[in-house]
Amino acid sequence: MLCAIPVEILIRELDGVLYQALHLARRGMPTLVGDRMVNTYIRSTDRPLIYFDSDQHVPTNRHVLDCGGVVLNVNSEGQGLVDDPPEMQANFAAIIEHATKICLWGEKQRDIMTRLVPADRAGDLPVTGHPSFDLVAERFLGYYRNEAITGEHGEDYILVNTSFGMFNHEMGFDYYVKMLSRMEEWKVYTDPEHLRTLKVRCAHQERTALAMIELCRMLARTYPERHIIIRPHPAENADYYRSRTADHANIFVSKQWSAREWISSAAAVIHHDCTTGLEATLMGKLVLQYEPYEDIEGSATLMTSIGHRATSPQEALGRIAEGGMPEATSRALRERLAPYLENVNRCASETIADLAAGYGEGRGTWVPEPLGMWDTAKCWRKYLSKRLRAHQPGRNGRKVRYALNKFSRLRKEEVVRRLDGLRSAEPGLPEVSVRQLCLNTFLISPE
Repeated sequence: MLCAIPVEILIRELDGVLYQALHLARRGMPTLVGDRMVNTYIRSTDRPLIYFDSDQHVPTNRHVLDCGGVVLNVNSEGQGLVDDPPEMQANFAAIIEHATKICLWGEKQRDIMTRLVPADRAGDLPVTGHPSFDLVAERFLGYYRNEAITGEHGEDYILVNTSFGMFNHEMGFDYYVKMLSRMEEWKVYTDPEHLRTLKVRCAHQERTALAMIELCRMLARTYPERHIIIRPHPAENADYYRSRTADHANIFVSKQWSAREWISSAAAVIHHDCTTGLEATLMGKLVLQYEPYEDIEGSATLMTSIGHRATSPQEALGRIAEGGMPEATSRALRERLAPYLENVNRCASETIADLAAGYGEGRGTWVPEPLGMWDTAKCWRKYLSKRLRAHQPGRNGRKVRYALNKFSRLRKEEVVRRLDGLRSAEPGLPEVSVRQLCLNTFLISPE
């Protein structure tokens, strides 16, 4: 059967999606990969396929199921599920009514979801891990190495990853909540109690962000010959950090390139409660979890347990001076992660590909064709319109820039380069062909 995987945030999701597509190809299954046009392709046909759902869009899921297809929900926010308030956990669990399976990061997440779904659906919650985290291993360091980064910043830079997208959202907190609340699948954002929870989280994020900025300033003074890189979450407003660190020539704020490209050549990685702390740990890096306040209400508690905890700039400086992460510490962190992330034990992409292959066994497949000239022109017109509107002043331009930052332009050459890189890091992966169907949308097929 044809598989279809939409990508929302390009720099965060693409590598894991391509790695998953290679494992599907090994089982003889082609995969449709790309931006929102993937969903347009899906809704324009009544032929069955296997849809990898990540954004819980009920109309698309229902269409796939009604056409005899399969919906595998593979949520990219599995670590947040552990800390989410009850109303948000219930919102995630509700997708079981519109999915064949919900693939969960770990046993802890399954324990939560089992209490929330109907008893007869408890068997539809496989623990698989997440494909993206198959790649956070030392053998993929070369895949993520970016010569543009090392050429400008060397390999002794200190990377500070922030994840304060609630209070420091690119569009502003109020607009962000309003935008989400208009979506049927996120009506939880209209709930007064949930909004109160979010505002508590915002306040905690703001004071923690300010403390991390002060840490960066001290690092810049202590290590004037080294670069301090602040990499905000893709949803954050980078200017918040630039305006507060502009007086330090060795502090750089960048949302360019993926977090893993920055992690791969960093000497040390500092986070508060960001998933990048987990990624850096599994990639064998020195990781510091910066906790300037005892009260961590509003933080992702699993992530706040990842890395050497530092509660002051002086303590952080001491940890950096010590150098790498001891093997015993790394091993203990992996053991702590295992109940929350099945990738520590096995390859998620293989597990999910086997699951998909089981549903596709004995069923024919079909492959979509490239768009015609008129539909292709409409795609380009829409894209070029976004590029022009991104230059507008105020919120309108900021909204378009936010969308383009999530998924701007993906060329076939880049898809092929990344697939070749993955096969180089893991030689057993199969050869595939790549066919561009339209702007930002590709068919990856086994050869």
